[in-house]
Amino acid sequence: MRALVFLLALPAAGSASELRKVPYDTLRGQPHRIETFDALPTVSEPGINFDQHWRAPGLSIGEKLLGQDVRESETEHGRFDTLTGVPGAPPRVVPGEPGQSFTIAYHDGFGSNALFPIGPAGYASAEGRGEGSVAFTFDDPQFAFGLRLHAEYPDPLGQRPMPRAAQVAFYDVRARIIARFVLPLDRGVMSLAWRSGYGVAAVTIENTDPGGIAIDDILYEVEDLAG
Repeated sequence: MRALVFLLALPAAGSASELRKVPYDTLRGQPHRIETFDALPTVSEPGINFDQHWRAPGLSIGEKLLGQDVRESETEHGRFDTLTGVPGAPPRVVPGEPGQSFTIAYHDGFGSNALFPIGPAGYASAEGRGEGSVAFTFDDPQFAFGLRLHAEYPDPLGQRPMPRAAQVAFYDVRARIIARFVLPLDRGVMSLAWRSGYGVAAVTIENTDPGGIAIDDILYEVEDLAG
C-alpha cells in the first residue's frame, strides 16, 4: 500500500505518530467485535437502502456526524459527498436525506454483504453507490480498530480508471481531531487497522474514487492481550 499522507493532527491530541497503522489480521486474531453486515439477506445492488443510522453493539453508522453538513463536489472523476462543519461533542452519527445515506448489498470483491455510502446521484443510480460519505461512532473510545475497504476491481486489461483517494478523519470523545489524512486507494480489498494513543470515538470517510468505495468487516472492541 502506498504511504498515508497526513494533513492535520492538532497539538491538543498529540503528534500524528500517536495514531499508527498496524496489520489488520493481528487485531483480528485477538478477541474483538466485528460488523460484517451479513445478518441481512444477501441482495444484489442496489441492495437494501437505509434512511436511518445503522446500529450494532457498541457501534453506530450514519452519513455524517451531528454538526456536519454534506455538500456535493463535482470532479472529473464524478460527483461526491464532501463533509463540512464541526461536529458536536460527544460525536453522534446522523443519516442523510432519503436515498442519500447508504445501502447494504452483496459485493463481489468481498464475497459478502458490504456497506456502500451513497453519493449525490442517489440510491437508484450506479453512479451514486459508493461515492458518499460515512461516519462511525463507538460507544466507548477505541485504542485499536480496523476495517476493510474496496475501491476499484483488479483490471488486467487496463480499461478501468485508476483508483483515487479517501479522506479519513479520527475524533476523540470531545469531537476534537486526532488525525486527518488522505489515503491513496489501491485496487481490490484493502485491510486497514490502527492503534491510537488517544481513544477514538468517531471516524469519518469521504472519497473521490471513480467507482466509489464499499466497506466491510469493521473491527472494534479489540481486547489487548499484551502484558
